[in-house]
Amino acid sequence: MSAAPKCPACDTTAKAEIGQAGACHLWCCACGLVFADRATWCDPYSSRDYYDPANQPVESYPLRVTATERDRIASVRRFIQTGRLLDFGGGIGRTALAAHEAGFSALVLEDSHKAVSDGKAHHPEIAWLEGKTIPDSIADSSLDVITLFHVLEHLADPCVVLAQIHQKLRPGALLVIEVPNWGSHMRRLRGLRWQFVLDHHVNHFTAASLTSLVEKSGFQRCAVEFRRTFAINESKPWKEPLKKLLCLLGFGDILRCAFRKTA
Repeated sequence: MSAAPKCPACDTTAKAEIGQAGACHLWCCACGLVFADRATWCDPYSSRDYYDPANQPVESYPLRVTATERDRIASVRRFIQTGRLLDFGGGIGRTALAAHEAGFSALVLEDSHKAVSDGKAHHPEIAWLEGKTIPDSIADSSLDVITLFHVLEHLADPCVVLAQIHQKLRPGALLVIEVPNWGSHMRRLRGLRWQFVLDHHVNHFTAASLTSLVEKSGFQRCAVEFRRTFAINESKPWKEPLKKLLCLLGFGDILRCAFRKTA
């Protein structure tokens, strides 16, 4: 067994190794975070573009906004109806397009050169930023909403990213984060065979551990929601009420939390 690493959320020594996912050793900390030991983890996309056709299906442009993205923006609009919204790690831009449809001035930050170049060519109605961090061209305290949908589980140093997000949001602004839910009963049943234990997921959150991490960065949680699956099945809408019931019973594999900037 390797030496216990420091937790990337609270900087204390991990209390136990819980297993191995690929080459990565997974550890749990007293703060509730489960994380991959950075010493044994290697980002599988560090030298290749995530949206290269060799890695992902080729997208058809212009993009169609789906019920999944509209559901995400509905969670935002519970608190803020309009303003500047940055989708951090926004991929090919569907969530930002849904925000644009809903009346937001939408921006996408994405480190995939292909996603950004395709987005600029086909969807100039939203602003595109290429990179892993918010550029200095975005002024401090200038954003009303930042969203991270399935991003925080990928970040080797989430505290650094949350500090920058805090800096760019205006006082009282909204932060919405969605991640796989480590607290799901389905995860407990399947253990490390759970579908979201992946080589590029370095952080695994419960509602409590996510809240603890984000609130230390100057936010206060204002909502927590669960979704049974990553996406809404538009071809079989009759499944959605059943999925909501399963979430109420603790089988929501997806965790979505909203936070207000308080400090």
